[in-house]
Amino acid sequence: MRVGIVGAGPAGAQLARLLARDGADVTVFDASHPREKPCGGGLTARALALLPPAPADDPLPARRVERCCFDSGQGESVSVALGRPVAIVARRDFDAWLLRRAVRAGARHVAERVAELDASGRLRTSTGRALRFDLLVGADGAGSLVRRTLLRPTPPARLVIATGWYAPGTVAMTLRFLPGLAGYAWLFPRPDHVAVGICAPLGSQPTARLLQRLEREAALDFPALSPDPEAGRYAHTIPSPSTAPASLRELAGPGWALVGDAAALADPLTGEGIFYALRSAELLSECLRAEGSPLRYPQRLLEECGHELLEAARLRVRFYAPGFARRMVRYASWSPGLARVLGELVLGEQGYEGLKPRLLAELPRFAWEAARARVMQLA
Repeated sequence: MRVGIVGAGPAGAQLARLLARDGADVTVFDASHPREKPCGGGLTARALALLPPAPADDPLPARRVERCCFDSGQGESVSVALGRPVAIVARRDFDAWLLRRAVRAGARHVAERVAELDASGRLRTSTGRALRFDLLVGADGAGSLVRRTLLRPTPPARLVIATGWYAPGTVAMTLRFLPGLAGYAWLFPRPDHVAVGICAPLGSQPTARLLQRLEREAALDFPALSPDPEAGRYAHTIPSPSTAPASLRELAGPGWALVGDAAALADPLTGEGIFYALRSAELLSECLRAEGSPLRYPQRLLEECGHELLEAARLRVRFYAPGFARRMVRYASWSPGLARVLGELVLGEQGYEGLKPRLLAELPRFAWEAARARVMQLA
């Protein structure tokens, strides 16, 4: 099978490696390497489990973090110990590392931009090169050309805008929920710098205003990470599915499929997308290996992790309702059990579908811990 993959981010590079390992003739098109990606760069425990082994001469370029600080933005905060470390990467280095794994497995990387394509598998690059493939895969991000051509763009209502900057130094991993913002701000300590960012639904407020709010927060509490007036800022959209299963069932057809951000596979609550990029590539490769066709892939995706994404989309409005994040942080500061649940959510070990039953089952213990902490605090 001849496979053309448009985009060499985590989803595209992972798929290229897996298919090349299985004997497919794989070509990955991406003219942007090496490049930085405007995101925090966090790899949860379940994302780390999907990565190939790191060669001794080419270790994973990541920083391990064992705690995360949750901040309400209104004076309450709690530092949570993570059961297993999270890895934080600079996307320029991580994406290049994954692409090297794909090339070593036998995939070809063509550093050219894809200019046009069609449902028959024909593709033309920006240099005029014309090629034809048995399967075309869109792994080309939120603004995917493959998606726009063969399906439709991700609707604006399902997009979040992320913006911020990179600063030298280091800091504790921090998530800050700000009043009136259906999103959050973050500090992610990468190997040699800090990713400083903020996100909110696309169109909820101008990007410039989001940046101004982030700059005020940094100036007040993290002045060492304030932006350099001469340095650049980043902005990027994060796509996610709707609450309807149909938004996942449409991700493949005869001769084409979508993975990662091109498939809008990011967590609607947190924006985390690297795990879903890697896992969607694995699921598509398994369908191709078993059946030689991508047509079963959307159903596999829905069964394996789609229901969690749909539940997150349903919970999003409630989670970002006024006052919820502040209460969550306050109660977690009083209850070690609730703090553990937050840590497991960061790691991806606590699913959204099982979250409510677990909270209800452990509510008496949470209430007792919180009451005891309040009494000690007052005393």
